[in-house]
Amino acid sequence: MKRIFKGHEPKDFIDYKVENKQGGVNIDYNSLGEKQRTQIKEALLIEQGNICAYTLKRIELKSCHIEHIKPEELCRQLQKKGVETISDLDYSNMVACFPKEFSGSSRKKFYGAYKKDDWWENDGSSFISPLRVDCESHFKYNKDGSVVHLTEMGKKTIEILNLNHNILKDDRQSAIFSFIYKDNKPLNQSQTNQAIENICNKNKDNFTEFCIAIKDALKII
Repeated sequence: MKRIFKGHEPKDFIDYKVENKQGGVNIDYNSLGEKQRTQIKEALLIEQGNICAYTLKRIELKSCHIEHIKPEELCRQLQKKGVETISDLDYSNMVACFPKEFSGSSRKKFYGAYKKDDWWENDGSSFISPLRVDCESHFKYNKDGSVVHLTEMGKKTIEILNLNHNILKDDRQSAIFSFIYKDNKPLNQSQTNQAIENICNKNKDNFTEFCIAIKDALKII
């Protein structure tokens, strides 16, 4: 997991909420049209350097969905009960995640946002959000693509997101080996040190896919 630095929500999205509120229209996330959702996703992708908030997979507009860290339906339910909570339209609760939206029971067998689904316990206190300042310190990745926990919260988060799913683990391992063994030759010590220093920086608008996993693997080669 890589820390996400939230920016400002899209101006057009703010204007949309203000206009509807002034017009007396009671809107929630389900009321948003494709235009508003696209604007939100575009802003989230910029913040995240086009990688998934939970899995670090490469994503783009057509291959991601808007994930509510605190489940949107729970936010709506609590508001209806008069419980103080965030709105399901709160941009600070939104991240972009792989994959594109789909429905069905198979989502619980997947990984990342769809495995998490509507999970929320103790107001999320045992879940490591990518918005946390220390989110990267709860996990460590191995050269084989597996991820291990460094804290109990990290352990719970790996479980909730199924971050050691075979497909995800294999994708990480492939990215690690492709980076380390370019032209069938491993990076030398100078190249390794430089990569550790720079791998998690943006290249133009993008972060490297699985950058945190690659960085951890570089430290042990």
